[in-house]
Amino acid sequence: MVQLSQTSWQELSLANVMETLKSPPMTLSVCKSPVLHYTLPRELVSGAAIKYYISTGIKLITWTGLISSVNENRILVRLQEGPFRGFTASHEFVSEGNLTACYDSMSFQGFSDRVSEEIFAKLINETNIVYAIFSRKERIDALLAYESQKQTRSFEALNSNEAAG
Repeated sequence: MVQLSQTSWQELSLANVMETLKSPPMTLSVCKSPVLHYTLPRELVSGAAIKYYISTGIKLITWTGLISSVNENRILVRLQEGPFRGFTASHEFVSEGNLTACYDSMSFQGFSDRVSEEIFAKLINETNIVYAIFSRKERIDALLAYESQKQTRSFEALNSNEAAG
Protein backbone atom coordinates (compact mmCIF):
# COMPACT_ATOMS: atom_id res chain seq x y z
CA MET A 1 0.00 0.00 0.00
CA VAL A 2 1.25 3.48 -0.92
CA GLN A 3 0.01 6.59 0.89
CA LEU A 4 0.09 10.33 0.29
CA SER A 5 -1.03 12.96 2.78
CA GLN A 6 -0.72 16.71 2.55
CA THR A 7 -2.07 19.76 4.34
CA SER A 8 -2.17 23.12 2.55
CA TRP A 9 -3.66 26.53 3.19
CA GLN A 10 -5.28 28.71 0.56
CA GLU A 11 -5.74 32.46 0.95
CA LEU A 12 -9.38 32.25 -0.11
CA SER A 13 -12.69 31.67 1.61
CA LEU A 14 -13.94 28.12 1.99
CA ALA A 15 -16.77 28.71 -0.50
CA ASN A 16 -14.34 30.18 -3.04
CA VAL A 17 -11.91 27.24 -2.74
CA MET A 18 -14.71 24.68 -3.06
CA GLU A 19 -16.16 26.38 -6.14
CA THR A 20 -12.76 26.88 -7.79
CA LEU A 21 -11.76 23.22 -7.37
CA LYS A 22 -14.74 22.26 -9.56
CA SER A 23 -12.96 23.63 -12.63
CA PRO A 24 -9.86 22.00 -14.09
CA PRO A 25 -6.74 24.18 -14.29
CA MET A 26 -6.16 26.08 -17.53
CA THR A 27 -2.47 25.12 -17.53
CA LEU A 28 0.04 23.51 -15.21
CA SER A 29 3.76 24.09 -15.36
CA VAL A 30 5.87 21.08 -16.18
CA CYS A 31 7.97 20.53 -13.08
CA LYS A 32 10.92 18.35 -12.29
CA SER A 33 9.00 16.85 -9.37
CA PRO A 34 5.63 15.19 -9.97
CA VAL A 35 2.43 17.03 -9.13
CA LEU A 36 -1.04 15.68 -8.41
CA HIS A 37 -4.24 17.62 -8.87
CA TYR A 38 -7.89 16.71 -8.84
CA THR A 39 -11.11 18.27 -10.05
CA LEU A 40 -14.26 18.12 -7.94
CA PRO A 41 -17.63 17.45 -9.60
CA ARG A 42 -20.27 20.18 -9.97
CA GLU A 43 -22.35 18.57 -7.21
CA LEU A 44 -20.71 17.04 -4.15
CA VAL A 45 -22.98 14.03 -3.72
CA SER A 46 -22.44 10.31 -3.27
CA GLY A 47 -21.77 8.64 -6.62
CA ALA A 48 -20.32 11.75 -8.30
CA ALA A 49 -16.89 11.36 -9.94
CA ILE A 50 -13.63 13.11 -9.07
CA LYS A 51 -10.89 13.16 -11.71
CA TYR A 52 -7.28 12.75 -10.52
CA TYR A 53 -4.05 13.43 -12.42
CA ILE A 54 -0.38 12.93 -11.62
CA SER A 55 1.91 14.75 -14.03
CA THR A 56 5.58 13.95 -14.06
CA GLY A 57 7.24 15.69 -16.98
CA ILE A 58 5.45 14.50 -20.09
CA LYS A 59 3.97 11.39 -18.42
CA LEU A 60 0.45 11.50 -17.05
CA ILE A 61 -1.29 9.02 -14.76
CA THR A 62 -5.05 9.46 -14.52
CA TRP A 63 -7.84 7.79 -12.59
CA THR A 64 -11.36 8.44 -11.45
CA GLY A 65 -12.74 8.18 -7.94
CA LEU A 66 -16.38 7.98 -6.86
CA ILE A 67 -17.57 9.96 -3.87
CA SER A 68 -18.78 7.46 -1.29
CA SER A 69 -19.87 10.06 1.27
CA VAL A 70 -19.94 13.79 1.91
CA ASN A 71 -20.22 15.18 5.42
CA GLU A 72 -19.99 18.97 5.72
CA ASN A 73 -16.81 19.68 3.75
CA ARG A 74 -15.25 16.24 4.15
CA ILE A 75 -15.36 14.01 1.08
CA LEU A 76 -14.59 10.28 1.12
CA VAL A 77 -13.68 8.69 -2.21
CA ARG A 78 -13.12 5.18 -3.57
CA LEU A 79 -11.77 3.99 -6.91
CA GLN A 80 -14.05 3.92 -9.94
CA GLU A 81 -11.45 3.35 -12.67
CA GLY A 82 -7.68 3.51 -12.87
CA PRO A 83 -4.39 1.67 -12.89
CA PHE A 84 -4.85 0.38 -9.31
CA ARG A 85 -6.91 -2.37 -7.74
CA GLY A 86 -7.86 -0.04 -4.92
CA PHE A 87 -7.81 3.65 -4.13
CA THR A 88 -9.34 5.59 -1.26
CA ALA A 89 -9.10 9.28 -0.49
CA SER A 90 -10.27 11.80 2.03
CA HIS A 91 -10.47 15.50 1.17
CA GLU A 92 -11.41 17.92 3.93
CA PHE A 93 -11.73 21.69 3.65
CA VAL A 94 -11.86 23.80 6.81
CA SER A 95 -12.31 27.54 7.18
CA GLU A 96 -9.59 29.03 9.40
CA GLY A 97 -10.27 32.75 9.53
CA ASN A 98 -9.39 34.25 6.15
CA LEU A 99 -7.65 31.01 5.08
CA THR A 100 -8.96 27.62 4.03
CA ALA A 101 -7.09 24.53 5.17
CA CYS A 102 -7.07 21.63 2.72
CA TYR A 103 -6.39 18.19 4.24
CA ASP A 104 -5.83 15.48 1.66
CA SER A 105 -5.06 11.82 2.34
CA MET A 106 -4.84 9.11 -0.32
CA SER A 107 -4.11 5.41 -0.26
CA PHE A 108 -3.28 3.28 -3.30
CA GLN A 109 -3.42 -0.54 -3.36
CA GLY A 110 -2.30 -2.97 -6.04
CA PHE A 111 -0.94 -1.79 -9.33
CA SER A 112 -1.28 -2.64 -12.98
CA ASP A 113 1.42 -4.33 -14.98
CA ARG A 114 2.47 -0.93 -16.38
CA VAL A 115 3.71 0.44 -13.05
CA SER A 116 5.36 -1.57 -10.29
CA GLU A 117 4.47 -0.74 -6.71
CA GLU A 118 8.10 0.16 -5.93
CA ILE A 119 8.31 2.67 -8.78
CA PHE A 120 4.91 4.15 -7.90
CA ALA A 121 5.85 4.44 -4.19
CA LYS A 122 8.99 6.37 -5.19
CA LEU A 123 6.91 8.61 -7.46
CA ILE A 124 4.36 9.32 -4.70
CA ASN A 125 7.13 10.16 -2.22
CA GLU A 126 8.24 12.94 -4.61
CA THR A 127 4.69 14.11 -5.45
CA ASN A 128 3.04 17.30 -4.21
CA ILE A 129 -0.66 18.03 -4.44
CA VAL A 130 -1.24 21.31 -6.25
CA TYR A 131 -4.49 23.23 -6.16
CA ALA A 132 -3.63 25.56 -9.06
CA ILE A 133 -6.20 28.06 -7.81
CA PHE A 134 -5.09 30.89 -10.11
CA SER A 135 -4.93 28.63 -13.16
CA ARG A 136 -8.43 27.35 -12.38
CA LYS A 137 -9.71 30.91 -11.95
CA GLU A 138 -8.07 31.81 -15.27
CA ARG A 139 -10.03 29.00 -16.95
CA ILE A 140 -13.27 30.07 -15.28
CA ASP A 141 -12.72 33.67 -16.43
CA ALA A 142 -11.98 32.51 -20.00
CA LEU A 143 -15.16 30.40 -20.08
CA LEU A 144 -17.23 33.29 -18.72
CA ALA A 145 -15.76 35.66 -21.32
CA TYR A 146 -16.53 33.15 -24.09
CA GLU A 147 -20.13 32.68 -22.90
CA SER A 148 -20.59 36.44 -22.60
CA GLN A 149 -19.28 36.97 -26.12
CA LYS A 150 -21.52 34.18 -27.44
CA GLN A 151 -24.61 35.74 -25.82
CA THR A 152 -23.68 39.19 -27.13
CA ARG A 153 -23.50 37.77 -30.66
CA SER A 154 -26.87 36.07 -30.19
CA PHE A 155 -28.46 39.35 -29.09
CA GLU A 156 -26.85 41.21 -31.99
CA ALA A 157 -28.20 38.61 -34.44
CA LEU A 158 -31.63 38.82 -32.86
CA ASN A 159 -31.62 42.63 -33.05
CA SER A 160 -30.48 42.62 -36.70
CA ASN A 161 -33.32 40.22 -37.59
CA GLU A 162 -35.86 42.51 -35.93
CA ALA A 163 -34.56 45.53 -37.82
CA ALA A 164 -34.76 43.69 -41.14
CA GLY A 165 -38.43 42.77 -40.70
